[in-house]
Amino acid sequence: MTQHIDETEKLAVGIQHAAQMLDVSVRTIENYLRAKVLPARKIGRRTVIPVQALKAFLSCDQTSPLRTSQPFGEGEG
Repeated sequence: MTQHIDETEKLAVGIQHAAQMLDVSVRTIENYLRAKVLPARKIGRRTVIPVQALKAFLSCDQTSPLRTSQPFGEGEG
């Protein structure tokens, strides 16, 4: 059985779009990414979050991520 993907449905979104979708700040999304609560993928220089991961994230209660002053992606690797 083949699963059909609607071509208008995005598979992944950027950090800013994810924040808008969840009605939270970009920093909150970055903190969840840093805490490995949300998965992300790098495509070139862009960080994207699978939409399915956002849906799964919303399916259960989440504690607040740890706050850091360092921007996401800096100091890693």
